[in-house]
Amino acid sequence: MDSETLKRLAEKDILDPNARANPALGTALLSEIAGERASQGPGNKIVTLEGKTHFVWQDSFEQRYFARARTFDHTTGEWSVPATLSEGVDEHSRPTLVADTQGYLHVIMGGHNSPLQYNRSRDPHDSSVWTATESFGRNTYPVLLSGPDDTLYLTARDGTHSGIEIWTKRQSAAWKSSGLIVSRQERFSGYTGMHNDLDWGPDQKFLHMSQSFFLSRRPEKNEHARDVAGRYQGIGYMCSTDCGSTWRTSEGTGISLPASSDSVDLLAEGESEFPKPGIDHCGLAIDSKNRPYVGYVRHIPDPCTAYLKTFSDGAWRDLPLGPAIASAWPGHGPTRFKPVFTADDRMCILLEIVPLDHPNANWNPGIHGLPAFWLRDFPELAHLVWLESTDYGESFTPHQPIIDVPDKGQLLPSIERRNGACPIPAGTRPSFLYTLGDWRYADKGETIDNDLYWVQVNPGD
Repeated sequence: MDSETLKRLAEKDILDPNARANPALGTALLSEIAGERASQGPGNKIVTLEGKTHFVWQDSFEQRYFARARTFDHTTGEWSVPATLSEGVDEHSRPTLVADTQGYLHVIMGGHNSPLQYNRSRDPHDSSVWTATESFGRNTYPVLLSGPDDTLYLTARDGTHSGIEIWTKRQSAAWKSSGLIVSRQERFSGYTGMHNDLDWGPDQKFLHMSQSFFLSRRPEKNEHARDVAGRYQGIGYMCSTDCGSTWRTSEGTGISLPASSDSVDLLAEGESEFPKPGIDHCGLAIDSKNRPYVGYVRHIPDPCTAYLKTFSDGAWRDLPLGPAIASAWPGHGPTRFKPVFTADDRMCILLEIVPLDHPNANWNPGIHGLPAFWLRDFPELAHLVWLESTDYGESFTPHQPIIDVPDKGQLLPSIERRNGACPIPAGTRPSFLYTLGDWRYADKGETIDNDLYWVQVNPGD
């Protein structure tokens, strides 16, 4: 990155995010040049430790994309100056953040079938100065965790679209790949869109993983690749008791690596050319009893149908998330959501919901076979809502953390989650980031500028 670009980029920084925010929309306005995917992705973007909250996101500037980092000091009420870590190849290059037990911050900027970029903060609990960028691999959609001995664990789709690759980095060592831990079946040799989520169980003794399968056959002559993409879709789960070296099902059956949809716990699946199955991964959360909760949305046959499944007493079962959403927000459904547990086992779920009926709705079959794709032309339809449960998902209480904005989309929320061994404290709520604006692909020569808000959720909001 040249110094002149960095200088011009810094001129766009907001000096006092709290003062510039609309309190009805959030606690702080972090950026006015956030990209169209600024807050998207399954990995962490918020870490709170030692009285400070650290953030990463993606800014767009002059048709280029940059990973940014910033810190809020809760004691002094002051913000650090935003730091620029690395530059991505496109809007897919969203950063993900963790902190280790010493307080050092670690960031991976995702590639898009291109090298990942890694930075570590020079000092603990400080996002202002970073080490030189280290590039490795050729991956997309990274998820980053820190282990009990400060080993970093990274999972992401590999550059050949063959599956999900796992990387580790021990202190002072280089990043090392252990190869694919999840793979597509041989009959699906076309585009692969696997996403995944990782979370530790109590005391970081169990590592849990959920994953999505978006598998395709190769297009034949005169077929467009999108026409045959996502023919098979599914949601899976597996876990590890040795920090990712070996994996097993929820019942304890060992899984030969790489795993596939044939060997993991398969929670949902569908296979068809037209319409496509329409199954979207929403991630997972783990309670204090080491029970996993995996979320996903199905759009076929009925749009925005939410599922939250947990494994207990030897079986997977559905929790009543869908009925809770329908009761609280009639006529609406979620396009995405993410569950998080606090230290006192309060489940907090942040949801992006949209109206089910609209003059331009095209749920079935959707555009390019994607039931929710039409929403990219109508971002203003999306707004954010909140559900809580104190009985492990048996019942839910709705909340409205921010007001709805009729003419702008409240999009791509990223909720704070447990960082390594540091949970969301009892009696508090996780905060979240979201993009206010647009999330479509930018046209050639266009830069999409959005507002990026941070929202602190207080008990009773």
